[in-house]
Amino acid sequence: MADGEEQQVINTKFGVKRDDLVDLIELYRGRKFDEDLKGLKGDYNGVEGIAEKLHSDPRNGIIPNDLDERDEAFGSNKKEPSKRNSFCKLFLMALDDFMLKVLIVAAVISLIVSMIFEEDHREIAWVEGAAILVAVFVVSFVTAFNDYKKEEQFQKLNAYNDAQNNVNVMREGKRVLINFDEIKVGDIVQVEVGMNIPCDAILIRGSGVTTDESAMTGESIELKKESLDMCEQRLEEKVEEEKFSKGGAQERTNHDLPSPILLSGTQIQTGEGWFLIVVCGKHSCLGKIMAKLSTKIETTPLQDKLDVIATDIGKLGMVAAAITVFVLFARFFIEEGIDGYEWGDKIGDYIQEWFEFIIIGITIVVVAVPEGLPLAVMISLAYSVRKMLKDMNFVKRLASCEIMGGANNICSDKTGTLTKNEMTVTNFWQGDEKILDVEDDTYVMGNYIPNAKTSKLFLEACACNTIGTSSEANATEKAMLKMLDKFECDYEEMRSKHLKEPFVRFPFTSRRKKMGSVLTEIDDNEYRYDKRLHVKGAAEYVLNTCSHYLNENGERVQLSDTKKDEILNEVITHFAKSALRTICLAYKDLKESEGGVSHEDDHEDGINKVVEKMGLTCISILGIRDIIRPEVPDAVDQCQKAGIKVRMVTGDNKTTALAIAKQCNIIGTDHPDAVMEGPEFFDRVGGLYCENCKQNSPCDCPDDKVDERVKNKEEFISIWKNLEVLARSRPEDKYLLVTGIREMGDVVAVTGDGTNDAPALKKADVGFAMGITGTDVAKHAADIILLDDNFASIVKACMWGRNIYDNIRRFLQFQLTVNVVALISAFVGSCILRESPLQPIQLLWVNLIMDSLASLALATEPPKPDLLNRPPHSRDDYIVSRKMVKHILVMSVYQSIIVFLLVFSGEYWIPEEKGFKCKRKEFVCPGRAYDWDSSDLYKKLRDGDDDPGPSRQYTVVFTAFVLMQIFNMLNARKIHDEFNIFAGVFQNTMFVVIWIIILILQVLITQFTQDVFVVSRDGLYWGQWLLCFAIGISVIPLDALIKFLPDTICPEIGKKKKGKNGNKDVGPVLESGGHLNVKQNDDKAATGFGKAKEISDDVTPNADKSSGEDRALNEHQT
Repeated sequence: MADGEEQQVINTKFGVKRDDLVDLIELYRGRKFDEDLKGLKGDYNGVEGIAEKLHSDPRNGIIPNDLDERDEAFGSNKKEPSKRNSFCKLFLMALDDFMLKVLIVAAVISLIVSMIFEEDHREIAWVEGAAILVAVFVVSFVTAFNDYKKEEQFQKLNAYNDAQNNVNVMREGKRVLINFDEIKVGDIVQVEVGMNIPCDAILIRGSGVTTDESAMTGESIELKKESLDMCEQRLEEKVEEEKFSKGGAQERTNHDLPSPILLSGTQIQTGEGWFLIVVCGKHSCLGKIMAKLSTKIETTPLQDKLDVIATDIGKLGMVAAAITVFVLFARFFIEEGIDGYEWGDKIGDYIQEWFEFIIIGITIVVVAVPEGLPLAVMISLAYSVRKMLKDMNFVKRLASCEIMGGANNICSDKTGTLTKNEMTVTNFWQGDEKILDVEDDTYVMGNYIPNAKTSKLFLEACACNTIGTSSEANATEKAMLKMLDKFECDYEEMRSKHLKEPFVRFPFTSRRKKMGSVLTEIDDNEYRYDKRLHVKGAAEYVLNTCSHYLNENGERVQLSDTKKDEILNEVITHFAKSALRTICLAYKDLKESEGGVSHEDDHEDGINKVVEKMGLTCISILGIRDIIRPEVPDAVDQCQKAGIKVRMVTGDNKTTALAIAKQCNIIGTDHPDAVMEGPEFFDRVGGLYCENCKQNSPCDCPDDKVDERVKNKEEFISIWKNLEVLARSRPEDKYLLVTGIREMGDVVAVTGDGTNDAPALKKADVGFAMGITGTDVAKHAADIILLDDNFASIVKACMWGRNIYDNIRRFLQFQLTVNVVALISAFVGSCILRESPLQPIQLLWVNLIMDSLASLALATEPPKPDLLNRPPHSRDDYIVSRKMVKHILVMSVYQSIIVFLLVFSGEYWIPEEKGFKCKRKEFVCPGRAYDWDSSDLYKKLRDGDDDPGPSRQYTVVFTAFVLMQIFNMLNARKIHDEFNIFAGVFQNTMFVVIWIIILILQVLITQFTQDVFVVSRDGLYWGQWLLCFAIGISVIPLDALIKFLPDTICPEIGKKKKGKNGNKDVGPVLESGGHLNVKQNDDKAATGFGKAKEISDDVTPNADKSSGEDRALNEHQT
């Protein structure tokens, strides 16, 4: 039987198909008013009908004898274990690096050639090739070990978190505690405050249930959830209200009515009850998003730059080797042609000499390769990751550190990232406006409301006309109660005094838009009665019922129409424009039997109570908002000074988003495209298409073949430079923005804490998730986790990223100078002297051992704050700047001249100690093996019976060359022409220690290693050491002089480009208006959300969402 047929049979057994249940959830996600209620009632005959089809009892739950069948029919909720890479695979992945491959090839060739053709010192001929392989192994091993440990730590953390995810379910009428993995469709699960909803579900019964869907929508708004029967009752009330509305039917919104649908990945805020599981596992909203988070690994900008320079260095080495071999062969044939060829007798010697020429060419190629570069990169990254952890940046992907150095765009979520995701009273009006400093630990009531009676009424209103506590309540009331905590008001004591059971309370409804409570034991009622009514609600609604207000002096003053308009325009509207939700607090001293014996008589409008309809006195108007994090404005300013454009992407409406953006210092222009809504942005840009198949994205291409591009690139270019706030943003809008910015060639970081942020986090060059408030999905998708949820930590990450880039450039400037001098020495020496002045074992010390130590020293330079005073480097900038080229070329030419002066004229001015047996007068004996005419020179002495050992002249050459590199290492610390090369040197203890170690090792090598390192058996005497140190130190004043030279004397290396295909590459043929004509994909909607498009179906579009009391209180503010 086919799979589809088998699925149909299983589903028929339960009476409902899995896809039908998924569609029911989608009705809620796409609801405009009451579509989910109609679907639930009409298609399934209510919750009882669905429960019956699922063989579940709303009270007793399922009978656990068909759990496997439920998994087959509806899918399992068990999370598939993430596939962990083995150490061997990580090791092979680390080896898959162009530079390492070049080193391996060079090492193998070096081993083969040296072992076969090396006659002198064959016992150590293998050392150079083997040492290169060891270096490659160390780099790959350390990289793989770091990645392996990070994966292990992350998996342990996930496993621990998963083990804590337990819920109570009803099975066979018994309450059972089970893990999320064991939940089945049809299970009846208990609502618990603070729980993360594990699956898509329907509330069966409950009281005061509210959920926070900000993880899905990006907005910190609580949504009220009620059973289907209660929702239908609310619908009837809404319809009746519309009939009697003076302005006719009002525009309906998606959260005018509560819903029984609960989405997986969201959180229960308040209430109690039970819900029925209808969709679980990969088919749920959360499961669909998790399934889309896998993506192909792309190379990082730094990897691309290093691959380019490795290729260029390889080409340089090959050219130099080819020229050298050509010159050697030309010289051979010219010299032998003059003397006459002896092919018969000397053919063996000829072949031997030819092989030596080829070996010299291979040596030059090996010398050109910067062996220490991969190690420098790895050391800098590993060092930075460890230090970044102290700055509250937990790095999941090692390469993300260096990518941040080039980040020039940050697309930040608002809720939980720029703001605290915590509603707070920040302003209130009581005769005049009062501003609360939310960073204060306590408030003094006398500083805000000096009048004793007014302050008493204010505290009564906040304490007794609210429900819950400062830790558990809806967002509005939690904000009010937290304010009372700071006023050091014991609201529980006030409630116990004035709200003795049974007390009278008029609950909030979407029709009333207010809540009222009758307080007892009032001792200052003006009518000498012991009861007082307190009302709070949407500001203009409550204000319309007021006849008086309390002024700043505590006097009860008549509320004239003029004053009422003044309050509406100058207080309520002003608060709304500042992104504040307004709540009006009012009271009324009751008369005995007013509005009935218990004061509960209904007004004739059928909505309000008689006692609250008129005659109230306005106490205060509160302004509540999700406050921004205190460090954000300064952090944003710092980013902008550093050349990083910060954009806010939020689900809020334009007015709220604009107000928040201004507080965060994000808005810097009045351009019409500075603030835009997501749907408008999407429509103008046209979505995405796949360059590979020319179809709308998502397409059917394999993940590794998908190449997403913006359709209307011209329109995107006109928008993106000015866009600073994207309001009412949906996941597909954010994804489109990130994809477009990357296509422009920019490096973009994305911050977020919600499930809806996951696609963009994954698409970005670097994704930052919040460690405290972030959802597991967001953390899974991110590259770096901010452990303190502090936006300012992103600035530190940028600083570390730039420092990594500078450290690698420091090392490159140092090593390329070494390699160029070594290359010139090998090239010129081989062509003229038929030998290199520097022996292979000496080059091994210079190119590998010393460079590796230098990489450890230069790659651990700590960051400086001035790193953020310059713009970020471009994705396509060549890693070797003009300034670096200037230093490398001039320093290389100088050092090469010094080397050749020592080689070709050293016997005329290098001093020699008295009594040394091998000398020319008072100077050293020439150490060149061959003279200018190719006749034997020092070679005669070496081949004689009294072999003096390696030349002292060449020992001076080697030592002076190394000392020039050691002192040039100090110069390499500063790559931006800073004059004080010693500034901050002692802040990097590693550098100082390694510099001293290299210096000591060089002295020991020169004095004691003799034939092993091909140095004089007697070392050098003090006069020669002074000469070597003088030559070495001379590079420091030379470097200072180089800084006076203009950078323009050097060519600009590397290509400058913008975007993947340049700005002029607009993809396929554009129709009028710049819109792309692509083939329509009939199987998928042409929404352009790329391979992660399906996520847009999993995350509710971020319209202006609010519900219940919070929604109604804010309904008329904008």
